[in-house]
Amino acid sequence: MRFTRQIPIASLILSTVFLWQPTLADSKTDINWERGEKISSVWNQNKCPGGSSQSFRLGGEVNNPTTYNLQNLRNLRDVLKNQNPAVVTEVTVTFQTGSGPRTETYYGVPLWELINNPKAGGGLKPGNSGVNTKNSFLRQYVLVDATDCYGAVVAIGEIQPNFEGKTVLIAFEKKASDGTVVSLTDDGFARLVVSGDKAGGRYVSNVTNIVILSAPPSPLKRKYF
Repeated sequence: MRFTRQIPIASLILSTVFLWQPTLADSKTDINWERGEKISSVWNQNKCPGGSSQSFRLGGEVNNPTTYNLQNLRNLRDVLKNQNPAVVTEVTVTFQTGSGPRTETYYGVPLWELINNPKAGGGLKPGNSGVNTKNSFLRQYVLVDATDCYGAVVAIGEIQPNFEGKTVLIAFEKKASDGTVVSLTDDGFARLVVSGDKAGGRYVSNVTNIVILSAPPSPLKRKYF
């Protein structure tokens, strides 16, 4: 008798767990919330022709949206050095490429200064702070686009001096094999340089847009375990 009583109880427990437990199908459905066709449509409308960049646009959640060319970046680098001689505008990096490791010395403007210096981007605008507004800038990130639609993201927390404080440059010059400093050519006039990255995937060349954005609210429904 004890055995026959336990069968319905066990069945009830298993049924309850099965109905309550989140599934991969549920998560997948939530992730596709308000995406899919909309994203494909935007990408199709903004196809990139490629080619060499001659300028880029700094925009998004920044106080002073501006277009930069080579001379603008050189002038900004000089301004930054005058303001603070210790500002890092040169970095030597080694990173992995499809043809093997590569070591380069690049010169440029720190991404943090490009965004935040009063003579440049003028600081971050408040973005989507989410439900919890504490340290809301940690939800923000920088999307760097190339002329061929290649792109990479750098989180604000990576370059914020009080957090990771990583040196990330928008480079416009490099050291040649003979030791002279030359402008970038094959990379367009500017490229992203992310020191510390072992692979060169975020070394975006031919930069055409630098956009500061905020992470959207999570598309996943809250589940309590």
